[in-house]
Amino acid sequence: MMRKIVFALAMAAALVFLFADVDLQAQSQRKSAVPKPGSGKSQIVIEYVSFPDQYKKYEVYPWETLTLDDFQKSYGAMIQEGKFEDWVKSLSGTAVGKNRMIRVFREQFVLIVCCKPHLCDASQIIVLYDPVKKRVFSILAVDGKFYWFGQPPPHMRDLLNVLLVEEFKAIYRGQS
Repeated sequence: MMRKIVFALAMAAALVFLFADVDLQAQSQRKSAVPKPGSGKSQIVIEYVSFPDQYKKYEVYPWETLTLDDFQKSYGAMIQEGKFEDWVKSLSGTAVGKNRMIRVFREQFVLIVCCKPHLCDASQIIVLYDPVKKRVFSILAVDGKFYWFGQPPPHMRDLLNVLLVEEFKAIYRGQS
């Protein structure tokens, strides 16, 4: 009799989750779920994760990332797409801390964040580096205008927008 009750409860719970449009997400060190604009219930789920051993070399300050050959090659190709100030070319802008690793869209990226020295409220850059595919995507914000580099597809543009707002909350608070 007890087995029948437990089985019935398990089946009821399964049906609730199947038909109730419930989002279940595993816990990680830190997650940020932000709805995608205009797409209903879709979300971009960003996990801030530890660097795996093979990517520990990227756990450095932004300007030190350019000493790594694979990143330097990919980033160098990306900055050929436009005219950049020296702080962007050298990633020598003001950085809050070292690069971080994020997991999003079932992929891992190195997150590089910095802003223009002494003018952080006017110019910021977010760089995402995929150490597997050796691709770089970036958003540069200058005086309220936004520029994407590395030819990011639409879902990556959305992610870069979300990261820009999240990393520079004090600047973008209340703007949409």
